[in-house]
Amino acid sequence: MQSDSSVPDPSVPDPEVPAQVPRRRFTASEKARILDAYDAGSAIEKAALCRRERVYSSLLSNWRKQRAAGRPLAEQRGRKPDPQAVEMTTLQRRNAVLEQRLAKAQRVIDIQGKAYALLRAVAGESADDLDLPPWQKSSPK
Repeated sequence: MQSDSSVPDPSVPDPEVPAQVPRRRFTASEKARILDAYDAGSAIEKAALCRRERVYSSLLSNWRKQRAAGRPLAEQRGRKPDPQAVEMTTLQRRNAVLEQRLAKAQRVIDIQGKAYALLRAVAGESADDLDLPPWQKSSPK
């Protein structure tokens, strides 16, 4: 019997290499740990650290520049957000907060007007004769 050549033999490893290896990502704490160990080591220890962590010294110098500039080590790569879209989002949030504050202020003013009218009524004065604030005065019909 002849074996079918289209079925791969599980004992033989697949010789095909993946097209692209996924990029390694380092967290900010990993970057800080590796930089601290690199800075504290001798030349031989630095080389051993680079081999062990599988990083190049140029990557470490980039991280060091980033840290010296005061930028966070967890800085994102890639396309920066559109400044107009960021400003639009900021303004929309600010507008929503201001609208909430306006609604609250209007409720407070309404309550103050009612309390004023109530206190005048308790004092025995007619609500029609009251010297109401302009926003509380009803227009004559």
